[in-house]
Amino acid sequence: MRRRNLDAYLGLIVSTWTLSVILIYARYGLTQTSLYSNDQDVHLGILNYYLPQEGVIFRFEQIIAQRYLVSLPVYYLSKLGLNGILLFKFQQLVYLILIYRFGRRFLERNSVRVQWWHLVFFCGPIMIFMSTLALRDLAIGFFTLLLVLEQKPTTRICGLIGTFLLRPHLAVALLIGYIVSQIYGYIRPKFYLVSLFFLTIVIYWFGTISYFLGSTIQTGTPIGSPVKVFTQYKFARMAANMLGIQFLTLDEKVVDASTLILILSRLIFIDTWLIPALFLVLLVQQSKHFTHLRIQIYFAFIFFYGLTSQTSWNSSRQNIPFLITMGLLVVVGIESRRQTKTLDLVS
Repeated sequence: MRRRNLDAYLGLIVSTWTLSVILIYARYGLTQTSLYSNDQDVHLGILNYYLPQEGVIFRFEQIIAQRYLVSLPVYYLSKLGLNGILLFKFQQLVYLILIYRFGRRFLERNSVRVQWWHLVFFCGPIMIFMSTLALRDLAIGFFTLLLVLEQKPTTRICGLIGTFLLRPHLAVALLIGYIVSQIYGYIRPKFYLVSLFFLTIVIYWFGTISYFLGSTIQTGTPIGSPVKVFTQYKFARMAANMLGIQFLTLDEKVVDASTLILILSRLIFIDTWLIPALFLVLLVQQSKHFTHLRIQIYFAFIFFYGLTSQTSWNSSRQNIPFLITMGLLVVVGIESRRQTKTLDLVS
């Protein structure tokens, strides 16, 4: 695809973001922070109450709890008279553009000529929608991309630091996935699918244990024990989580919208289920290229699910960092197979 066509897509993203932000404010006004996730209200509280009253305290707990990586730029810019919520949303747009740039660079580095349909897998409808909200998920997604898919050690370290500062347990999950992928590459088990299945159970269990270990380290409370780890409900929730339909396993106390509306929304946000579905297909079809990265992100996801399985909160937006890296790995997987078939036909 010609570069000017790709830049046209970038222009489409910016135009869609601008129109969507205007429409959201026109529809919801000052209550716009209640749309989709109350995490926007958390950011508003940090911006309007915590930072003005408590000040900027550079202690480890405050840096993470008050999300300084995304809240401080907005806080200082808001002193110039700019609207805080709009700044948070604009910041999300900037991270989406960075995801677009770095994702395209990853594909080109792997000899993939980027086409329009590729963009659905890392800058698709759900990513554009998330950029219109005053959240932090696209920032986390960008730093995850740097950590998993970039080549330079310094860039990957920046990705690790950024991910840890915004969502520490995700950074731990990604490190666990990396360790597992390295062990996998060294041992190279003979029965790939069997080992994949049993290791999924082990990593999931380890994630449930780690939730209580992390809670003890963070709060100093006595270590607890996992609840109902190996149940039909937990595994159904794992499958639903992977495919972006976890709302089917949650009650109305957690999910406000009706099941019908959420199912219909998947027709618009096709990337929420198409990416993980194709990723799983490519994962089980072991190949010479990118298998270690697929294993890394897969087991990072399983470990992360083990953590969240011990809680009642489990939004599809927490899958955003996984969707971006999975989507890019899906594209290179599809294109590498197409190139292989072309070479086979030529030969």
